[in-house]
Amino acid sequence: MAWTAAQWRRLRRARAATMVVFFFLALVLAAWAPRIPQVKDALALGDGELGLALLGAPVGAIVTLWGAGVLVSRLGSVPVIRFSLVAYATLGLVIIAATGPLSLFAALALLSSASCALDLSANAQAAAVEHRFGRRIMMMVHAAWTAGALVGASLGAVAAATELPLSIQFSVLGALTVAGALPLTGWMLRGDGSRESASSGSVALEAVVSEAVAFEVATAVPATAVTARALLPFAPLSVIAFASFLGEGAAADWSAVYLTDVTGASAGVAGIGYVAFMACMLVVRLVGDRAVETFGVRRVVRPLAFTAAGMFGLALVSGTTRAGTALGIVGFAVLGAGLACVIPAAFSAAARAASFVGLPAGAVIAVVSSVGYAGWLTGPALIGGLAELVGLHGAMWSVVAFTCAIALFAGRLTGPTRSSWISGEPGASAPSGRPGPPAPEGSAEVS
Repeated sequence: MAWTAAQWRRLRRARAATMVVFFFLALVLAAWAPRIPQVKDALALGDGELGLALLGAPVGAIVTLWGAGVLVSRLGSVPVIRFSLVAYATLGLVIIAATGPLSLFAALALLSSASCALDLSANAQAAAVEHRFGRRIMMMVHAAWTAGALVGASLGAVAAATELPLSIQFSVLGALTVAGALPLTGWMLRGDGSRESASSGSVALEAVVSEAVAFEVATAVPATAVTARALLPFAPLSVIAFASFLGEGAAADWSAVYLTDVTGASAGVAGIGYVAFMACMLVVRLVGDRAVETFGVRRVVRPLAFTAAGMFGLALVSGTTRAGTALGIVGFAVLGAGLACVIPAAFSAAARAASFVGLPAGAVIAVVSSVGYAGWLTGPALIGGLAELVGLHGAMWSVVAFTCAIALFAGRLTGPTRSSWISGEPGASAPSGRPGPPAPEGSAEVS
């Protein structure tokens, strides 16, 4: 039976609501980054003390991920999104109360815990919406995150330049986050991997999600059944996520330092490197879903990753030449394009594979995310340690190596089977009993 136009609109609203959540998720955190130097000065922190305090964010994320995954598998993503969204919007104000490195560490750990729970539950919701669409939307959803990061970084830079009190910044952005995203959670799909019943959703949504709810309830298993052995097949996806997050962390923490210390760029020019990285990542993510549907995930991720590794390697070779700065900026830009599709594809593949083996998608995404965030945490430190031994110029070759590893293992992103629904391979068909969504009545194509 074909869906009505109204049912199709509700599914699109669920996608839009998820994208809005991702936008605000990145907005608040990215706006905080430009204010770090001012907080350092206000608290009279040394470089070592600031480094210790900043570790609170990744530590809070890693500690929270597994528990958030269990909650999503038991309650569904929507309740977790609502709670963590409000917590995330308000916990930024805790940073203002910090009086030293330990209290700042604790404040960032709390903020990051809420951010991580929101991130994971939003990814679970995106996986559920993608399932109902019957085609990839994960990269478009993550493009909203990248857009939020660009806007947030810009707002934070303006706030820092005008010396806007941090309390006003967090209050305004927190209020915007709650007002802009919380009401839209009513558009989201329910029964996405939890043991919720179809009746928990609105009557209008039942026609859209009933099949998904029935399938997920039938295959979902208690969170206690999630064992290390059951999760072992997801190790390759976790390694790919680790490598991608390491590259993203390296670009965030070391791009400006590399361009300044190695190529001799001025401080103002050096900041362009990360902006170029994020801008190219946004562009590729906007078209990534259609590209993967057309060519297959392996044929998109692998050439992008190899191109990024090659271009970044060329930039490193030319680092000390007169063209070093320009090629360095281009190298970071192409690196952003090369890594753009990796994390969305990894999360999408994890959710698909989880449903096929009867594991909660939230718990599986939590595992892949945990290993990925470990890459974000250890990557910059790894480059710093290597820089002590061989210099920063030589240490950045580790990014090339990890990017090549992503290209080599890109085949793992295709999903559990070639014939699985939304497998990412051209011509893939849906498995028996799980048809993709039909086009709405009176429409030949879904855009």
